[in-house]
Amino acid sequence: MSADQTPRVHRLDDTLANQIAAGEVVERPASILKELLENSLDAGATRITIHLEGGGVDLLSVEDDGVGIFPEDLVLALERHATSKVATWEDLQAIHTMGFRGEALPAIASVSRLEIVSRAHGQKQATRLHVTGGATAAPEPSARAPGTTVRVADLFFNVPARRKFLRSASAELSRNQKVLRQIALANFPVAFQLLQNGRALVQLPAALDADSRALRVANIMGEGFLANALYIEQEDQGLSLSGWLGLPTYNRARGDEQYFYVNGRPVRDPVITHALRASYNDVLFQDRHPLYVLYLKLPPERVDVNVHPAKAEVRFRDSREIHDFLFHTLRRVIAEQGGEHPQLTVPVQPLSPAPALQSSLSRGAYQHPTQRPLSAVQDGSGAYWERLVAPAMTFAPSTDMPAAHLQELAPDYPLGQALAQIHARFILAQNREGMILIDQHAAHERILYEKMKIAAQQNDKQVFIIPEYLHVTATQMARFEAKQNALQAAGLEISVAGPGTLAIHAAPKAIPAATYGQIVADLLAEESAWTGKDSDAALADMACRAAIKTSRRLSLEEMNSLLRQLEATPRFGQCNHGRPTVVQFSLADLDRLFLRGR
Repeated sequence: MSADQTPRVHRLDDTLANQIAAGEVVERPASILKELLENSLDAGATRITIHLEGGGVDLLSVEDDGVGIFPEDLVLALERHATSKVATWEDLQAIHTMGFRGEALPAIASVSRLEIVSRAHGQKQATRLHVTGGATAAPEPSARAPGTTVRVADLFFNVPARRKFLRSASAELSRNQKVLRQIALANFPVAFQLLQNGRALVQLPAALDADSRALRVANIMGEGFLANALYIEQEDQGLSLSGWLGLPTYNRARGDEQYFYVNGRPVRDPVITHALRASYNDVLFQDRHPLYVLYLKLPPERVDVNVHPAKAEVRFRDSREIHDFLFHTLRRVIAEQGGEHPQLTVPVQPLSPAPALQSSLSRGAYQHPTQRPLSAVQDGSGAYWERLVAPAMTFAPSTDMPAAHLQELAPDYPLGQALAQIHARFILAQNREGMILIDQHAAHERILYEKMKIAAQQNDKQVFIIPEYLHVTATQMARFEAKQNALQAAGLEISVAGPGTLAIHAAPKAIPAATYGQIVADLLAEESAWTGKDSDAALADMACRAAIKTSRRLSLEEMNSLLRQLEATPRFGQCNHGRPTVVQFSLADLDRLFLRGR
């Protein structure tokens, strides 16, 4: 390249610079809505109305009753890096407002037809300002109550390549609603209204007390969320965490109903995401996602919000401190709900008898099936119960009280007294609130898992005088070699004893030694049986395989012993994979089933 062809450095004109900035700030109507809502909140608005046409592509308008903008500041507000929110370096180190860069309005104005009408409090009239593709017209007087209206029309009219990337009007509307939900969940004192083509879609009145705040959460997250969530308030060393934490049994296939706020700002952060996901470990399926609305508050100087163009990410001064606070706090809350809130009250609808049963009843021909003795029901496992399960359970009452007296006290226990077994799968129990159904396999799985985990953590092993030898295939041996470290961390001491042979030398004391040979063989037999890589995943799968199987008949003594052990187990409301172990039906639920009181 010759000297006369060498490009020279030059200054970009303001319009082009703003359009470049718009590529970072203005992605679609929803990103504009976020910026304008944050400006309204920083202005102290208590009522915000949003008007959309074409999903916000044709028109997006935000009206508020905030402090407004003085006429002499209106033109300046459309210049890059002009803001009323920070003035010094110290302000930037402890940001209290939602916005602070002064980039949003000029970026929006450069790719749309923008109109601002604003009247500051104490001013006699409003001022109107038009900007078309970055070209600003002279301000003119207008009429308006104190506050500000920003109208954004014909988005990307002058950047057609950007407009082609926008979705349909309905898809853009959905994104706008998502932004509104994010903002509304963090600003309860503010009333919000959203209209699409003149039709009201969202009406959220100001929520000034606990009941109205819960009502707003229910409106946004669904009524089922509050019925299956715990409200928490925790503080420690200047950190405060509050909000609603969904129970592990109330989950979704997608993580689209997770709202986390740092000092009122909705953010995405890998530290937060990891801490939250780890908090639900042991109680949630790996491919399921919990629901939550949580608020973290900390001194502004301990978090940097100036790390992302759209302010969607933050950087903590001490990430480890934040992670540990969130993880330990939420894990403790989830564990405690297993003891204090073990049951999941499910919505019950009035039911009608099944068609075949109703037909028989109408003919008077229904007969009870011939009853068979319990011993006649076999599950094909031979002496599985006596050899593997029974030794790990304690059936004898831990008191010398007579059995009759124990039955009188049984309803005082959280899980009450076992009454019967349903299809050799569920335990039917009665407590003071009503009726309880317990999944016997899931319940025993949780009990064994917690025992095995404690044994592994305390290195409480049973050493086998004679090793338990296990013959494996080449595939099983390869899987053992890949997962040997995790098995060792889980408390299993296994070595290769020869070609195709493993020797188990020691194992956690939670379950009998004779159980581990079959368990390890099962773990290594199926490729999809154990998807996790850590010791907890190994323990969870071992507990699942050692637990009481479906179709195993239990006596009342065995059922009640299982219930008492379950009550003393952390996180007993869910099995290791996140399925509920216990479902509570209140007397009111049962009355509704049979239309009692109507």
